[in-house]
Amino acid sequence: MLLHQKIKGLEDFFKRQSERKPKGVYFYRVNSYDETILEFIRKYYDLAKREGAIIDKNIENPTADNIAYFNEIIGDKYVHGPGFMAEALKKWLPRIKDYQRASIADGIYDTLEVLRRQGKNIDILKNNFIRIMCWLYYNFYNIMEKLGNDDVPKIIFWGNVNFSELSTLKILSNAGADIILVQPGGDSKYMAIDPKSEYSIDLGMGSESFPAGFDLQWLLKQYEEDKSKRLLYSNKSNAVANTNAWLSGDLFEDLKNTRRGENTRFFYNMFARINGCDNRNTYVNNLYLLYQDLKKANRSIKVINNKITNPSVDEIAKIKRGNYANENQLITDLKKNINLKSNTFVDVARDAFVDTMIETGKLMNMDLNKMMNKGIYILCWFQRYIPDLLGNTDIHSPAPILIYFGNVETDTESLFLNMAAKLPIDVIIFNPEKKEDKLTGERLYEVHFEETLKVNEYPTDGSNLSMGTMAYNAERDLDTMMYSDTGMYRDMQFSKANIIKLSTTYEEIGIYWKQEARFRPNFSTVDDIVNIPVMFAKISGVANSDTDTYFQNIKDLLTDTTLIYKNESIYGRNCTVAAGVPSFFKNGRLDREGIKHSQIYKYDYLRAETQDYILDKLSELLRRKTIAGTGQNGTEYKIITIVLDLPKEILRFIQSFDFTKCPPKLIIVNTTETVISLEDSIIVAFLNLIGFDIVFFIPTGYDNVSKYYNSQIMEEHIIGNYLFDIAIPDFNRLRSVKEKKKSFFSRLFG
Repeated sequence: MLLHQKIKGLEDFFKRQSERKPKGVYFYRVNSYDETILEFIRKYYDLAKREGAIIDKNIENPTADNIAYFNEIIGDKYVHGPGFMAEALKKWLPRIKDYQRASIADGIYDTLEVLRRQGKNIDILKNNFIRIMCWLYYNFYNIMEKLGNDDVPKIIFWGNVNFSELSTLKILSNAGADIILVQPGGDSKYMAIDPKSEYSIDLGMGSESFPAGFDLQWLLKQYEEDKSKRLLYSNKSNAVANTNAWLSGDLFEDLKNTRRGENTRFFYNMFARINGCDNRNTYVNNLYLLYQDLKKANRSIKVINNKITNPSVDEIAKIKRGNYANENQLITDLKKNINLKSNTFVDVARDAFVDTMIETGKLMNMDLNKMMNKGIYILCWFQRYIPDLLGNTDIHSPAPILIYFGNVETDTESLFLNMAAKLPIDVIIFNPEKKEDKLTGERLYEVHFEETLKVNEYPTDGSNLSMGTMAYNAERDLDTMMYSDTGMYRDMQFSKANIIKLSTTYEEIGIYWKQEARFRPNFSTVDDIVNIPVMFAKISGVANSDTDTYFQNIKDLLTDTTLIYKNESIYGRNCTVAAGVPSFFKNGRLDREGIKHSQIYKYDYLRAETQDYILDKLSELLRRKTIAGTGQNGTEYKIITIVLDLPKEILRFIQSFDFTKCPPKLIIVNTTETVISLEDSIIVAFLNLIGFDIVFFIPTGYDNVSKYYNSQIMEEHIIGNYLFDIAIPDFNRLRSVKEKKKSFFSRLFG
């Protein structure tokens, strides 16, 4: 009899008996899941399939024919003792060795003795004896001779065992078999049978529950899918990557090193990231000198600063694709888009793309549409950067270099960089600010420095080279300490914002109107994005029919950052869709780069951050479909045209908008029956997303502001009677109540 031992690691299961210290067998329960557990189960299953036994859900009871054959060989007699059982085994399983027979006989006796002590009669003991003997013969016959050998046979049981099954497995384990119970439903049913875990041990590994539907059929399906995935690859080994194994650790010198290894089967490349900087006073200069050294060595270099810009409409149009029934069809077809001058690298690149798309499938939960979208992006970026890098490269030439400068913001960028690193290309990422990002990869080599430095882009041009003095860098450190998570903000600190609708009473509009955003309820900053609470309201009627007070209240809302329109249009002209606009919005996506490079683009004089912010909010307005008709009758093109043609006074307010301070204002006073135009409705909805406080004053109470909106996007406050045909005064001449001249009696008596 072999003793049950505890493993030190999963690899112990695959050691021969002579390699185990101490010697013994393993009987474990698997109750939880992760990728490591999945790989273990798959490897264990392979061994059980070749030299063991696999039980799916239960061991079927012997049939009448099985029992009849047993009685023919053993007879109808039953004696409750290990001697009888050993003799029966000699007839029933004549090929097993004596020591195996003794161990199994003792195990059967111990199992039946438990039942006898529970008060079971001799007939029940006999029936259980026959069941166990039949199971050994019909379900485990092929491992009986292997029990106790140096190569330990494997048994895998999938599901929940009953007492008889567990007892039989224990008999086989004691005789020399490794056993795992895979329990996707957890351990509760098992513990009802063996509450002290005397028969088996809980593996206690895995970080989550098994996924729904995880059973033996699921595993077999995975095998078939893996088999079909292998067919996606070229299976050519004329160019094999040796990534990072040759590194010395000094990545600057390693990049310049062109003698990396002697084995001609490999191409030697680098996939590395440097976080932070070792010396802020010399960092930028060192980067510039590195670039110059690499150029002098005739190394081909591409530099990506801060992020990989989205593919243009033209780039996407060049990617050939179709309709696919499954993941493998999609990958097989999309990889045909990869073509290079050197046939040596085509198969390497296509195989790298297959790896990338399989990983994409895991991220996207096998959603074919999402997989295809990411695949198209990756192919567009491949065509943008890789063919030029590999254009004149032999497998043994010094590797071209792809430099990514900044933090990797998206999973798609991470996938692309991992794919590029599987080609004969050095891929190096510089992240001097040490910002957290999306880049991960088992093959990624990382270097970490304590110091950080804000650098806008990789220095490739000496004429634009800028380096900070020690005092300058110290000032930046102080700046960081003062304005990071302190509730204090420097001017124009943030370049992105989200809008939160601030629901208020009518009276609270006056309270919050002139208040800085950072002091309003629900203001916050998360990941360098400001959440701005703004007001968007319609005021209907006139309180107490008092027009003097009504207009005085409006005047009190006027500030230096307030635009007011009185019975007039904001846009002021008829809108015709500008030429080329339809090409800016396709498949629900705004082509930002196409817009910036078009002739109709007028905003290039604004700060780059402001331009990006405007395009972000334009994209959001289109995505939300706030304006009726968006995506149906060409209204989306009118929206783009109007947002790209805003009045100058509005652009100035957007340009100077500091998100933590008082938001700019828009007041529209309409005392007529005129319905706000589509053009003005677009501008109002857009400025709401920008972060303007917006208030409509409608004394008539007419519903003349919501015609072109798909939903109620503003609050309405009815404050009094509806009044008609009232004249709007000149607010510049309207004297504040506190400025009005007091009467004689007022002055006399205070």
